[in-house]
Amino acid sequence: MNDQNPYSAPDASLETGQEEFYQPKIFSFRGRIGRLRYMAYGVGTYLILLVIFMPLMGGTMLMGGAMAVPGEAGMSMIVMLAMGVFYIGILLLSVAFGKRRLNDLNRSGWWMLVFIVPLVNLLMTIYVLLFPGSKEANDYGPPAVANSLGVKILGWLFPVIFLLGIVAAIAIPAYQDYISRVG
Repeated sequence: MNDQNPYSAPDASLETGQEEFYQPKIFSFRGRIGRLRYMAYGVGTYLILLVIFMPLMGGTMLMGGAMAVPGEAGMSMIVMLAMGVFYIGILLLSVAFGKRRLNDLNRSGWWMLVFIVPLVNLLMTIYVLLFPGSKEANDYGPPAVANSLGVKILGWLFPVIFLLGIVAAIAIPAYQDYISRVG
């Protein structure tokens, strides 16, 4: 005799096959990244810009003389083209980071277009930087794995650079005013 009830639920596994966390890839448009990883990727992009663009700019200025102006004879067309291509790549990376951060907030990547609108982009920046993302899986996938030490260090450099920029914006004009009165 069969003891099994024909009206009972089947003994099938209810696993969806999705992982609880995923390892984000830096060059991907898919997935989610949290606040700290978003800031770390932004600082990393800034440092790449600094390392690549500063020597390029310095080299092109030296080629055209000490007083060369970008766009004139001092800057070769090849270097300007290379910088333009590199800048477009950095812009695409920044859009990818912003889209993934918005996905963490359970928003579509199309919200990136709001950054074009003046004043609204300030509110959007505050939203992206300060509001926490979904702790559980949302419409855009599971959350990312815990941040590594490198991500934490780069992420915390973001507010440090921001505060140093504010201090420099206040101190440098005050110092120049002081020098002009003393000298």
